[in-house]
Amino acid sequence: MAIEIAVPKLGLTMEEATLVCWKAVAGEMVKKEQIVLVLETDKVTFEMPSPGDGLLHPVAAPGSRIEVSEVVGYLAADQAELESLVAQHPAAETGAPAAVETAARPSAAAVEPAAPATPGGRVKASPVARTMAKAHGIDLSRISGSGPGGRVVRADVLTAIEKGVPAKAAPASPAAVAGELLSAAQEIPIAGVRKVVFKNMHLSLTTQAQLTLHTEAAVEAIIQLRSRMNAAGAKVSYNAVLVKVIAQALKQHPLVNASVEGEMIKVWRQVHVGVAMDLGKGLIVPKVRNADAKSIREISADIDRLVEAARAGSLPLDDLALGTFTLTNLGAWDIDDFTPIVNHPESAILGAGRIVEKPVARNGQVVVEPRMALSLSFDHRIIDGAPGAAFLKTIKDMIEGYDRGAYLDALTGWR
Repeated sequence: MAIEIAVPKLGLTMEEATLVCWKAVAGEMVKKEQIVLVLETDKVTFEMPSPGDGLLHPVAAPGSRIEVSEVVGYLAADQAELESLVAQHPAAETGAPAAVETAARPSAAAVEPAAPATPGGRVKASPVARTMAKAHGIDLSRISGSGPGGRVVRADVLTAIEKGVPAKAAPASPAAVAGELLSAAQEIPIAGVRKVVFKNMHLSLTTQAQLTLHTEAAVEAIIQLRSRMNAAGAKVSYNAVLVKVIAQALKQHPLVNASVEGEMIKVWRQVHVGVAMDLGKGLIVPKVRNADAKSIREISADIDRLVEAARAGSLPLDDLALGTFTLTNLGAWDIDDFTPIVNHPESAILGAGRIVEKPVARNGQVVVEPRMALSLSFDHRIIDGAPGAAFLKTIKDMIEGYDRGAYLDALTGWR
């Protein structure tokens, strides 16, 4: 019996996803746990493993919006079952010719006439074929289609590129007409992770009254603390220490750990600190859950796990949702201080800059010490200036208080 390939629910808030691409062609034998397709939600890209062994029969095309639990393909036990599936469910293009359609058959592009046009004059072609033709300046009307009814598919465009089919004369752009030499080197769709960044940043700045406060903290103490912990085999990051500091400060200033919902300010019991990161696929903010109840070692292990999952494309949506505060650290890019934007619908975000040695006056003497810029942006509708400043001062005092042991020894579980 054929095995269904259905879209899994990747998080509590997930309702649908986009099928980005298939990683195997129709008719190909795939093994259980082999990656067969890539899904993209508004927050994360996920490589989906095969639920079993079998011959692949895809029924959803790349670019399709798919609801949770919707069947996007099947795995056939043998060739007979595959042919039965093809008869019952029309095959979707996966980006390569289906094996059951191409066996011992010459290329349709070489023997068929040019692709037929619809009554309105539009050439019948798959979305992938259109995108590829546009990118290479190929005139679709000059390509012979091998798909159903003469439809131009990806393989036909590849053949045309190899043969050098004449390009369609491009209409003059408005910039060219105006005498300006301007052309796009790349067109990037606003979709997936980038779409949710657009939405959240716009919501943040249009629905909140944001204010940013700046200060600096001496960080010799946390440098020494991290060195001692790493020497002992803990291998913790500065972000892990800062997340712990933030979590403890939020317990002292609970109103900062809040969000606006409708006409209500909700102060959260839980402390879920997000860590902003960009691993080359767009900005994401995975959450360290209940950071106030975890040690620095546990927080560092959580961050390592989240980074590894994000790089592998297997980060669950639940790790990205329902945060109460965010840390963004641009020190790795040599940024000193900046104005971070609150991660909607949270009420505050802490920005951390690079560690820089600076001359400062201390006890009447000029000394050189490592310092870090700290920037707190917050929703002024919820948090007044003085409480916001008090929260930032608590963070500064905690960071600088490590050398005196004032916070490290008083609070259990920091290490």
